[in-house]
Amino acid sequence: MTPAAILQERIEIPCLGDTMEGELAYPEDLPVCAALLLLNPHPQLGGNLDNNVIRHLARRFAESGALTLRFNYRGIGNSTLTLPEGTIRFEYFATMEKERRYEQLKPDGLAAWNALRNAAPPGVPRILLGYSFGAILAGMIAPETGPARLAAISPPVLRVGLDMFRNVTAPKFFLAGGKDFVFEETPFRAYYDAMPAPKDYILFPDSDHFFRKEEERLFDAIAAWLEAGI
Repeated sequence: MTPAAILQERIEIPCLGDTMEGELAYPEDLPVCAALLLLNPHPQLGGNLDNNVIRHLARRFAESGALTLRFNYRGIGNSTLTLPEGTIRFEYFATMEKERRYEQLKPDGLAAWNALRNAAPPGVPRILLGYSFGAILAGMIAPETGPARLAAISPPVLRVGLDMFRNVTAPKFFLAGGKDFVFEETPFRAYYDAMPAPKDYILFPDSDHFFRKEEERLFDAIAAWLEAGI
């Protein structure tokens, strides 16, 4: 299938008095078949809308007929973050990581989901796609957003765990690399077995956490999974 020509549109997303920058991408001449929200890695660990995996998947799914939204969390890039006087952004995110207060980014994900919902045509399935920390955030917001499906790439099982997926009833698809420094299949399976069905996962034995030069491989796997279920 020849990739469709796409349009890209920068938007501003309101969130708790701040503004997040985002980019919509969608086919120029095809009807939109689905809407995907892409959630970035950790804000201090490559977590921006130009991450290699996020950028590639946003473009490729748009070329395949979907509307996609990628965005920067508050405090990243041109997204604003209102902090108490004397607090700097680095300290804010460092404290979040040290204390594992990842729920601080739930409002960002929920605000972006609302923006996706407003931008998408009525009736199309809305899908969450998270990479690395974004996979964790996808599991955190899924019970409130009710996505049609959820794909989680490189979930940091060894660092965070996956208990948040126990309450996610949407179809789930996990993708990970066998050489990922924050993923091991044995602890993953313990979390996975406790999750409600439907669910599936795929392990790429020779891949690491970052999937550099393997982004298309991820796209092919997720696209096939979505096509089988939508």
